[in-house]
Amino acid sequence: MADSFSLLEEDLSCSVCCEIFREPVILSCSHSFCRACLEESWSKGGMQDCPVCRRRSSRDQPPPNLALRHACETLLREREPKDTPGPAKEPTEEPAEESAKNATEGMVEEATGELSQSENTSHRGPQGVCSLHSQKLQLFCLEDECLVCVECVLEHADHSFCSVGKAAGQRREGLRPQLEALQEKMAAFSKAELTCDKMAAHIRVQTQRAERQIKEEFEKLHCFLREEEVERLAALKEEEEEKNKRMKERVDEISAIMSSLSDTIMAVEEKLAVNDDVSFLQSYKTTMERTQSVPEDPQLGSRALINLAKHLGNLSFQVWEKMQKAVKYTPVVLDPNTAHPSLYLSEDLTSLRCEDELQSLPDNPERFDIYRDILGSEGFTSGTHFWDVEVGESDDWRVGVASESVSRKPKIDKESGLWAVGACNGEPYNMKKNTQRIRVSWDKCEVSFFGLSPYIHKLKTIQHKCTERMYPHFYLHDAQTLQILPGNISLKVENHTV
Repeated sequence: MADSFSLLEEDLSCSVCCEIFREPVILSCSHSFCRACLEESWSKGGMQDCPVCRRRSSRDQPPPNLALRHACETLLREREPKDTPGPAKEPTEEPAEESAKNATEGMVEEATGELSQSENTSHRGPQGVCSLHSQKLQLFCLEDECLVCVECVLEHADHSFCSVGKAAGQRREGLRPQLEALQEKMAAFSKAELTCDKMAAHIRVQTQRAERQIKEEFEKLHCFLREEEVERLAALKEEEEEKNKRMKERVDEISAIMSSLSDTIMAVEEKLAVNDDVSFLQSYKTTMERTQSVPEDPQLGSRALINLAKHLGNLSFQVWEKMQKAVKYTPVVLDPNTAHPSLYLSEDLTSLRCEDELQSLPDNPERFDIYRDILGSEGFTSGTHFWDVEVGESDDWRVGVASESVSRKPKIDKESGLWAVGACNGEPYNMKKNTQRIRVSWDKCEVSFFGLSPYIHKLKTIQHKCTERMYPHFYLHDAQTLQILPGNISLKVENHTV
């Protein structure tokens, strides 16, 4: 009996103070502690984590564990000395068993609230004694679901009874599946919580990587724009220097002519000022010839100013057009949130390779976790779409299209919603011969596959019912690289005529 009490006390003791629980509270990890012990632990540690498993609590104020509190109160009442001796107990029943029975019943009542009615009809008194007859509660009424003493039997005419031990045993057995179901539910929620924590951590990693790559890409663009700015300013400066040089040469030429004209004017003025008619007439012919030998009027010439139209006209468009040579466009961008953990993607999300070491990735609903598949990021329901893929020397690959509802988790038919060709162990899969480059074309619920080496040739055409959004699909199962090839960028400007 002492051993039974000891085991029961151990189960109902706080792991912090090692005493019977006082005002027990329960954490999300299912561990319980005295409220005062937990608050003291949190105050000293500065973290709201479980003192046992160190898991972070999701609540600042943990809820009370009513079932555990009731069981502890029952145990404490059993340990208290009695003021008046009660009826003699049968040797087959020990206080520890009765305490465990009452504790179990208390937990069920507190947890489910389904026995409130039977509690009203029961004749239980303190410490398992009938409140009406002061007799030990030795029987259990099956119809009223309550404990009775031998004198209460007359009040339960035509009812069926069983021993307290049998009733408690049956109800313990009935409660265990419910407990197991709750434990399974708790495990499912714990797993979901861990998945959410992992996804939150992965979101931080994704954000950091994306931020770094965005900065790198924009730095490339900024560098291109800075170089283009320097180049265009240099061209403007060069034209300015050329035009200034030509203008200076013209000014020097005009200055020389003006100097010559000034000399001629002064000479004529001097001749006109001569009063000696004979002398004037003797030099007249020479003076007249000098006045008639003058240059033509100055011409400034065209294209002397800066060609602003060349430097400023459609400036942004010209820079953007030139920028196309420095960037590439890929018709399909891989979606890393769908990738199997064994698939490693390039930073620009246009190529993938398969490795044996699995990445630590969250098990989000979009992710393939059995098959080594991945989808494109953009889906389509209409129009014509095609993309080229370099598969190289891979012996185990597939490319094609997949429906939005294609299976991504175990125990589902993989082929449902998937239309693809490729290779399996080096042998052609769903086509007649292998190829190192392939084009996938989708148009109006028809997917066609073309080999691109050494020339374009059709490999296969598949018709399917188009009832949902389709996505580019890729599969790789060896240590090779699968590369989506960039598309050609063309610029078309429409001419506007009046």
